Amino acid sequence: MLDRPIQAAGEAVLTRRQLIATSSAAAVVGVAGLVPIAAVAAVADDPILSAIGDYRHGWAEFHASDDRMAEVMSHLWKAPYAVLANWTAPATTRAGAMAALRLAVDEDENGDSPVVGTMMRAALAYLEQEGAL
Repeated sequence: MLDRPIQAAGEAVLTRRQLIATSSAAAVVGVAGLVPIAAVAAVADDPILSAIGDYRHGWAEFHASDDRMAEVMSHLWKAPYAVLANWTAPATTRAGAMAALRLAVDEDENGDSPVVGTMMRAALAYLEQEGAL
């Protein structure tokens, strides 16, 4: 289901996973429109966008599940969350840095989360590299 191709504005065929990874809002509420092909190119260039998209999509699917299925469905967000909690690489694009900061803010609002620090460090590393160019 996640890899069903979607045509974007008559250009390259995109998968739903690529579209979701490009927008935190789309990951929560689903794909509501078409995403410019340049945004998908950023996903391919920055692994943090895919990791954040996987987490947000898993979180949304988990919350959409039946309460009786919550324990079974927890794998949808726990594995991607662990990836983000242990993230050590800098974001490689501005879009990745922005997504990392958005996630850090979201997680900070939910309380003590190890993802806040890792995402802030990834964004900061990108910004420091960008300033050196």
